[in-house]
Amino acid sequence: MFTVVMPVYNHAAYVAQAVESVLAQTFGDWELYIVDDGSTDETPDIVDGLASRDARIHTLHQSNAGPAAARNAAIRRARGEWMAYLDSDDLWLPDALAHYAEFIARRPDAKFLYGYRHRLNDDGTITELPGEFQDRPTGAAELFGRMYLSHLCVCYRRSLFDEAGMYDGALRSCEDYELYLRMSLRCTFEPLGKATGLRRRHGTNLSRQTGRSRMLEAEVLRRFIERQGGAALVPPERVRARLGRLYYSAARQYFKARCYRQSLAALACARRYGRTVKGTLIALASRALLPLGTDDGRPLPKLD
Repeated sequence: MFTVVMPVYNHAAYVAQAVESVLAQTFGDWELYIVDDGSTDETPDIVDGLASRDARIHTLHQSNAGPAAARNAAIRRARGEWMAYLDSDDLWLPDALAHYAEFIARRPDAKFLYGYRHRLNDDGTITELPGEFQDRPTGAAELFGRMYLSHLCVCYRRSLFDEAGMYDGALRSCEDYELYLRMSLRCTFEPLGKATGLRRRHGTNLSRQTGRSRMLEAEVLRRFIERQGGAALVPPERVRARLGRLYYSAARQYFKARCYRQSLAALACARRYGRTVKGTLIALASRALLPLGTDDGRPLPKLD
């Protein structure tokens, strides 16, 4: 019934626990694809050893290409009607797949389900978090305003990839947001109303905010509106407010990192959606400090 996809890169300290949380599921009709994305630590040996314990576990090894490419490699081999995901440093609660299966039995017309997560802290304690948008179905407008869907809490039909396309393999981050936006053009997101897993917080989480990550998020949203059909579902005032805030946030992060040239470029993007006093002040400061700034030489992310 379910194909579970787990990309992994240099997570020898965590991946066994993640796989054990799949093996502990109370619903057993699943296959798991672990995709080793060119790890240089002990991860390859660990995942191969885990696969030898259960015929439902399969491992793939590839050169490092990023999580989007790793997930695509597994999806091409998927036999399940439904896709579910668990990153190699996170954990599922034991009834995650059972909750999905129960919902699907009640709502066989559903295409995309989502729950929510709690946080697993460095000291092993758990911080329980409230779920977002768990009281009603959601879609493109809500998702454009905020990324509230998490990989370890979503489940959707394999057939959605035939309609929306696969992960954008060129993206090294924000690839999940970009895919869900495309899927929102084709289905409604149905809330599960339950927590399905634990998001582990540690020093190497890929989701840390930087000027570049905020800029890429803004570009993903801009492309969705301008090139992929999102303008038909998201009100123009929400587009202006969201993109203006995101480009400004990118500028602020670049400024904090002393990347003043990039900060000015991000502010130029923000001004297309409106001017703010804070943006003007950062622009003035960036110009004054430009000779003292750092520059990694990379252009700002741009998606055509």
